[in-house]
Amino acid sequence: MKYTEIGSNFWLDPDSTYSVRPIPVEAFNLPDGDLTYTSTGRGAIALCLRQLDLAEDRKTALLPAYTCDSVVLPFVENGFRVAYYDLEKDLSVNAQAFLAKIKTTDPTVILVHNYFGFDTLSPLRAAFETLRSQGIILIEDLTQVLFSAIPRVEADFYVASFRKWMPIPEGGLALKREGSFKNVPIETDELLEKAKLDGLHAKFRYIVRGEGPKQVFLDKCRIAEEILETQGDLYAMGDFSKQFLGDFDIAELKQSRRANYQYLLESFKDSHRLVPVFPDLPEDVVPLYLPLYAQSEQSRNRLQLMLREQAIYAPIVWPNFDGFKGLQLKDIAESVAWIYTHTLSLPLDQRYGSEDMDAIVAVLKDFEQTKMLLDDVGKEALP
Repeated sequence: MKYTEIGSNFWLDPDSTYSVRPIPVEAFNLPDGDLTYTSTGRGAIALCLRQLDLAEDRKTALLPAYTCDSVVLPFVENGFRVAYYDLEKDLSVNAQAFLAKIKTTDPTVILVHNYFGFDTLSPLRAAFETLRSQGIILIEDLTQVLFSAIPRVEADFYVASFRKWMPIPEGGLALKREGSFKNVPIETDELLEKAKLDGLHAKFRYIVRGEGPKQVFLDKCRIAEEILETQGDLYAMGDFSKQFLGDFDIAELKQSRRANYQYLLESFKDSHRLVPVFPDLPEDVVPLYLPLYAQSEQSRNRLQLMLREQAIYAPIVWPNFDGFKGLQLKDIAESVAWIYTHTLSLPLDQRYGSEDMDAIVAVLKDFEQTKMLLDDVGKEALP
């Protein structure tokens, strides 16, 4: 089925029913340990940090410079000073520069994550065991590779959020490799879960049933996000979200995303203005989006606008340098600044098939053929 809009918020049929089944933990490719489900991925990180008994002057965390505020916020709220390590344009990390950053910042906690479903941490794997032997606590955020079968880092904790992958109202996971979690949240955030469901159901009515106006579901989604942003405590995953996750078709998610990614890749063969960040799709990868690089920030923004004019919503992951990151362009390496200013992510999730991908490809072709006078000034070489 071809939809009138592609991308942005998920939707969920309000009349759907779900079988009560165990959550398919094996699909997440997790090591053994104490696993618990939280209301949010941000809450999962906070739960891990609250397990640590660190003096205030030892609360220093090292995080990737390319990340979102939701990753940084729990560190800030739990009294950590935050430093950042840089990435290369292919989203990998230079091991030598990474180790040098550790020497200058002396972190007690390091968070790492792969990007868009792909294994971008391979240059660092040899260093992780050494870092843990030195007493550094390692957290792997699995959110973007949750369904990929790539090797997990030898970490102390693992965290993830489910909401980027499926129409689940809320939910994250936290796993502790050794011992058990203390003070695991039991209470659920019923207000957040209901608000999220209201938004998911309202978008279904708009997209699938043609019930409008559009502003109805947009307002409900905004209200839910405001509740999420002000969530002040740790909560467990809600009962509906657990039931939904247990009954969700993960096999279809994997198959659809891989097929759509491969389909979109074909459109880049003769491209001169756009380059996929990951030009190949390994067998063990389930992609979150198809991220691409444009020649300039202006070019990237123009493409995003052209897609939006066709009701295709391609996000910039992530757009901001400020907020809880405390970052400005001047504070980060040129390669990381490039990532922030040149990347656009094409939607390809399990809602869509080849007709929807054709709509995206048509815009990409129009973009290639359009005379972009402003791009001819100060044009930058693609990586």
